[in-house]
Amino acid sequence: MHLPHDFGLSAIGTLSHVADTTPARNHSVFWNHVAAMAWAESSSVLPASSGDVDPSDPTASERIHSIKSTRIGCRLLRPPSGTPVRSLLVTTHGYSNTPTLAEQEQEWHAVAARGVAVLLVRVRGYPGSQRDAGPLVASPLGYITHGLDVIAQRPEDHLAWVMPQAVADVVCACRSLRKTFASSGTAPPLFLHGESFGGGLAVLAAALLANKDEPAARVALSLPTLGDWPWRVTHVPIGGPGDTVNEQVWRVLIGARDRQPQIEHTLRLADTVVHASRMRCPVLCKLATRDDVVPAPTAAAVFNALGADPGRKWRFVVPQGHFEGGLKNARRHALFNKALADFLDPRIEAHAAMARWESVLSDGEREPALPDTSPPLFAGAGLVDTDALLAEAYAAEGRTLDDLPYTSAFAAICSRVAAAGVSLPTREVLHRLHTLRKAGKLPKVGRSDATAVRVTSDEERVLTELVVATVGTLGQRDRLPLTPEFDGLVERFNASTGKTLTPHDVWRLVAKLAK
Repeated sequence: MHLPHDFGLSAIGTLSHVADTTPARNHSVFWNHVAAMAWAESSSVLPASSGDVDPSDPTASERIHSIKSTRIGCRLLRPPSGTPVRSLLVTTHGYSNTPTLAEQEQEWHAVAARGVAVLLVRVRGYPGSQRDAGPLVASPLGYITHGLDVIAQRPEDHLAWVMPQAVADVVCACRSLRKTFASSGTAPPLFLHGESFGGGLAVLAAALLANKDEPAARVALSLPTLGDWPWRVTHVPIGGPGDTVNEQVWRVLIGARDRQPQIEHTLRLADTVVHASRMRCPVLCKLATRDDVVPAPTAAAVFNALGADPGRKWRFVVPQGHFEGGLKNARRHALFNKALADFLDPRIEAHAAMARWESVLSDGEREPALPDTSPPLFAGAGLVDTDALLAEAYAAEGRTLDDLPYTSAFAAICSRVAAAGVSLPTREVLHRLHTLRKAGKLPKVGRSDATAVRVTSDEERVLTELVVATVGTLGQRDRLPLTPEFDGLVERFNASTGKTLTPHDVWRLVAKLAK
């Protein structure tokens, strides 16, 4: 049996592969332009009327509006009657041989039964989304090549390339789904999923959502592609058995040698390795030790570049990716699908859902048993309502959320959660409280025990610069507390200003500056 290419690397070398995460020139300018276009769209998920059905896939029963006046076909699968919608999920599709939306829907009924509203999306040019964009996927040159070789005089000219348009389609789908299920201005938490090409789209969309302070709550990836283009261009053989995307890109590079640096720059704008660092939410990712279609080292580089803390991302390893590799390989892929269903279960915290899968993340063919010691986390009738527990503990302490980190009141909340049998890391407690506040589910409290800290305007400027250098903008400040990055920021601030402020004092200043 001919195995997929190993690119001269061992399994450990493949899974530990890292790539340069330096953004391309004008990266932020370009993606801010894409975001402005996507955020200008404000439709909900709409039913496709009889005269609006896309004949390329009549099972696209719903649609959304995306950039460039493009209708995007989708299909909305709701939880069974009587089951509340606890979370939202947007899932995409692969690069070729995509099934109809009705066929793909069959894979998601078990997840929907857990209280997940699932939106299956087809990006522009694929069946179901061809009325306005045309059948781009049918091009002999390949989908990814559309607009890739356009000469860009300005950063926004790169938008002629189909890939950022497809990313905008996924972002618009996420925002439309949220709007559809928003109640009193809030919506259930949003999850994202994608496999292969769809995994690449999910990374790019999740990064754009995070940049606009609308992050996904969980992201699931399977063999994510579109990563580490510098490595792909130099290491993936042309004409081999697997990588269609790489070969299609090579055709463009060969046909436009005089513009090769510019084309490679365009590719770099949508390099998933670069964007992965913006993802700080829990992530489950399937990776292969060998894969031709999505070169296995590049998928590993995407996972290794994720901005999520080590305890918030899980790597599920299969022997071969896009390959019929025998019974063991098939069993590993099947196990991942079961772990995926648990990870996407909104009734269970992500770390708790993955706890029972820890023993088989790297190897094994049997599904782990449900732990007898923790039935509340996994038994349908006895689930701990973590959100209610946190809200009750927060109200009992009576201290405002912005004043809470690094206090005895916060420690008391964490202790109360632990005493209830919920294993929730300290950082996750604070993250969940912020999520509940954004959803309007925290009671209003107003007590603050801390004395106001006085600083000069120059010291405020120093602190602002440190925050922006650490997380990008003041709007991303909630990512800072209880992290090593914030500890380093406190040290640098005190060293620069000659002060001896505590982490709590510095955090209060950051919260004040961001208002």
